[in-house]
Amino acid sequence: MKFLILFFTLMLQHYRAINRRTTTSRSFSKWFKLFQQRAWFQKLGRTGRYIFIVFIPSILIGGCFVLVENEFWGFPAIILEIALLLYVLSHADFERHVAQYRQDLASGDIQGAYRCADQYLAIPEIELSDELAKMHDQVCHTILHRWFEFFFLMVFWFLVLGVPGVLLAWFSLQYSQLVHCEEKAWRPMHWLSWIPARLLGLTFALAGNFVQAVTIWQQTLWKWRTPADVVLYKVALASLSGKTDDGGCMEAMINAEADTKVACDQMQELQMLHRRSAIIWLVAIALITIVGGALF
Repeated sequence: MKFLILFFTLMLQHYRAINRRTTTSRSFSKWFKLFQQRAWFQKLGRTGRYIFIVFIPSILIGGCFVLVENEFWGFPAIILEIALLLYVLSHADFERHVAQYRQDLASGDIQGAYRCADQYLAIPEIELSDELAKMHDQVCHTILHRWFEFFFLMVFWFLVLGVPGVLLAWFSLQYSQLVHCEEKAWRPMHWLSWIPARLLGLTFALAGNFVQAVTIWQQTLWKWRTPADVVLYKVALASLSGKTDDGGCMEAMINAEADTKVACDQMQELQMLHRRSAIIWLVAIALITIVGGALF
């Protein structure tokens, strides 16, 4: 049933072109600001604040979804789950901005590419470089991580834990954006991302240059403290460049960025890598669903 819910949600997302202008949830921001300045809330500490703002609401709201599953043959629960996933995944649709960035690069309009990246594709708290090579590197790094956080991470926890899982991942992501925690300091988000990031890295290898990418994937697999964005960035570059070491991957990236057309082509390759990876995940989910149904 989860596969059908996910598949139907993606179809609605594709044909209705539902997307958000920002990756921040206004509803969650209002919820966080209700308690942000309260003295008792500050005294809870980092873990206590996370439990109060993220964990408890995830369990309570997810529990309500579970209770509704037995009502009216489960139809209300299915509709609510589709609506929830549609809302969450709509924040991952920034393809139009990537297309505009590619178009500016293809036409040689570096200033236009910079404006597009600065407004829509860069991380607000990190200053975007005005050098083409560094800017393109930052953009590639950022969009790979955003595709992961706003799509693959949500899909993974929905399949594993259902609605409580996707709510926990979504609220954790929103909370991490609001408090601007570094990856090493932000333990909950780091561990929520650990398994799905490694699975997506393996998917990149399957969707690209497997021999070269799987070498990088193996090197990062058991590095517990390596952030998800670093793992995905290294494996993605290896799957496209065919380099066998981290320095080679970076060197290939910088050399490619020296030419706007090559940078444009590279961005297109990253988009195709993302789409192939999404298809691989959907096929794998469908197979697991069919085999699981046949066995049980």
